Amino acid sequence: MYHAQTQLTELYKNHRYQDVLAERRLSIKANDKNRVTACNKELQTIQKTFGMTEYALHAYIGRMREAYKKHIDSFTAQKIASTVWTSVSSLLYGKGKKVRFKKFGQLESLEGKSNATGMRFKGDRLEWNGLILPVTMRANDLFVQESLSLHRVKYCRIVRKAFKGGNQYFLQLVLEGIPPVKRNNNTGMPRRQPAPNAEVGIDIGTSTVAVAGDDGVILKELFPEGASYDHAIHLLQRKLDRSRRATNPANFTVDGTVKQGVKLTWVRSKNYMKIRFRLKDLYRRRAVALKEAHNKTANAILALGNQVYVEAMDFRALMKRAKETTVNKNGRFNRKKRYGKSIGYHAPAMLITIVKQKAPQEGGALYEVDTFKFRASQYNHVNDTYIKKTRDERTTFVAGQLVQRDLYSAFLLKNSQPTRNETDRTKCSATFDTFMAHHDTCIQTLCQSTGRQSCNFGLRDFQLA
Repeated sequence: MYHAQTQLTELYKNHRYQDVLAERRLSIKANDKNRVTACNKELQTIQKTFGMTEYALHAYIGRMREAYKKHIDSFTAQKIASTVWTSVSSLLYGKGKKVRFKKFGQLESLEGKSNATGMRFKGDRLEWNGLILPVTMRANDLFVQESLSLHRVKYCRIVRKAFKGGNQYFLQLVLEGIPPVKRNNNTGMPRRQPAPNAEVGIDIGTSTVAVAGDDGVILKELFPEGASYDHAIHLLQRKLDRSRRATNPANFTVDGTVKQGVKLTWVRSKNYMKIRFRLKDLYRRRAVALKEAHNKTANAILALGNQVYVEAMDFRALMKRAKETTVNKNGRFNRKKRYGKSIGYHAPAMLITIVKQKAPQEGGALYEVDTFKFRASQYNHVNDTYIKKTRDERTTFVAGQLVQRDLYSAFLLKNSQPTRNETDRTKCSATFDTFMAHHDTCIQTLCQSTGRQSCNFGLRDFQLA
């Protein structure tokens, strides 16, 4: 990564590169596609002269590997270079802002390029650079047995995960083809029925999801169980900080901040390392629970239909701080924080990604509608009008009936036209009564629930009505 960062710095210093970048921006504004294509080709030529290609990084790491060739093979080294190139390419061609180093001890996985050389899985063991590592698999795992019997192993990956007692190592196999349906270990039958060929609309928020289908609706908070994990993580982080301050008092100033401008040596006690592994274990368990919860939600969505419609959301933009400084009615400055913490806790983009992966396996697909043209949160299909609402308005009136705003948006998305630029009013009118029956049942269940419900549902309006 240091080599890539050095070459990037030299690339940005190149005057011709900067001139072509400026010319490309002007060509994009002028909609001159031919000139944009010419600029792209010249930029790639300049990047190649500075070694900013994936194969150039492969060649560089091949030379660096000579000192460690007893421990790492060439294909695994090339995969590391490919990971570096992913970061560099996101900076050159995507939305990346800077390349970041992995600190010592942060490299958590290594993988090969094929199962024929380097890392090789054979039967019940992993062979790598003269090492023969036995692999333990669950004896009654039908999914693993069926996967290995039907699909070819393309390459292997070694993953390190932190547990309370220390690190443990796992082997991940990347197989060719579509994964088999997961089955019940006791009966051998599929865990759930295939998804019906029907339309489903999803209105995804930063912490909630609303789903509307022909046979039912879903309104739920994303991963509410995460609150208990976050509280435990907060306590361990505080405990870890106290331990670090107790063993390194000379590294802090009088006001408690870390000293700047000098090289510091940090002492890590045995108790500190125990707490650190407990914290890592908690992060790992939270990530596993989050993914499991999203998989269950995705299965519930696909149980309503395999043709899924959702608004194209840019969650990265929602995570950024606001640029403008505003003042509220009391004369105080409004906070510039937006939805970064909420998105980080609930991972709504992960849910959409899982649904996008699962839908083709059910014979369907996930379709993204144009958010700015569709405007599902503003539309009323009865009077064919668009009314902009504030974030605090969680309910709306449609045909004289009080409707939960997110569920109604999901209903409009479900009835999207093939162009996916607007909803189909005819389909909305034909299915609105059925939707309202499912809607009222869902809202009544949430109102009668004794558990904590998200304030974004607007249940108070239904209780007062």
